[in-house]
Amino acid sequence: MACAQGAGTAAAVRDLAPLPADVPRGAGLAAGALPLVMGGLLGALLLTRLVHGITRRITAALAFAITGGLAVAAILQFWLGSLDGFYMANSGAIALAIAATSMSILGLESLLGYAGLGLGAAAMMLVGNPLSGVATAPEMLPGWSGTLGQMLPPGAGGQLLRSTAFFDGHGATHSIIVLTTWLALGVMLCLASGLRTGRTTGVTGMAAQQAARGTV
Repeated sequence: MACAQGAGTAAAVRDLAPLPADVPRGAGLAAGALPLVMGGLLGALLLTRLVHGITRRITAALAFAITGGLAVAAILQFWLGSLDGFYMANSGAIALAIAATSMSILGLESLLGYAGLGLGAAAMMLVGNPLSGVATAPEMLPGWSGTLGQMLPPGAGGQLLRSTAFFDGHGATHSIIVLTTWLALGVMLCLASGLRTGRTTGVTGMAAQQAARGTV
């Protein structure tokens, strides 16, 4: 951005990364923030009802995220024209955001039941989505809210997609670390729940065997 030379002289503005000609105000990128959150929520909800077993749920969540990333990126980039950049990089950014969201919610659900599902959904939709800063920028949010938003999957996912679509992946390190951490946390919670269930089943089985022997 060049400074004005005198009073009444308009300042010259130069875009560092121009938005696509079809969506000059960036509305497409802002609209793409909702599928990042809703995709993870939908995946977690479907998997809790349709898929049983920790390993199956983790595998299904990753497969759902990859498929969703490919589909959402194709719609935003080739149909709506909202994204630039390398399609596979954009797909990977969306897939990682969906995986981080769905796995973290699945982890909470595996430990706390439906209360964990509701807690995770509320955190992503009511806190993470408004504080993501995708519609404007995290720096434009008041106080510490922008920083908090970047520590949650919706904000980190939106920032990662902005980096891959318009800046050739520059500045994506922080977002990748945040999303990977949430993804790993969700997997660890699921595995911990599986171990706890296995121990409970083993103790119950041993007690049943001892009771059966006592009645013989």
